[in-house]
Amino acid sequence: MGDMTKSSAGDPPGGDRLDREAARASMLARHRLIEAIIRNNEAQLRNDSARGGAEIELHCALRDSRLPGASEDAEAEVERLTARFKALQDEHDRLVAEREWLNASLLEFDAGPQGGGTHYRSGNA
Repeated sequence: MGDMTKSSAGDPPGGDRLDREAARASMLARHRLIEAIIRNNEAQLRNDSARGGAEIELHCALRDSRLPGASEDAEAEVERLTARFKALQDEHDRLVAEREWLNASLLEFDAGPQGGGTHYRSGNA
């Protein structure tokens, strides 16, 4: 079987070859969307783990800062960990929004002409 991207002597002229090229381009675009969803899933898992650890550290720091004789360093540690947890939460929110955008893009793509027509979403993921 020949390479679908190159025309051969047996290929009908024009339309069929263009249809195959369009189908291949559509398949590759869908594949890129799925890869982006996989990368987003991986990032969400890493973020979930980091947020869980940061939350535990923050609770320990809060406990330690309330102990009698706690130093100013303990309060500074609470502030540092609070900022870290907030940054991780902001990243989580961004990843969730990106995932929703990617899911919507894939649904639009699959609902397009012939289950994957050539169309593009605008905006940033």
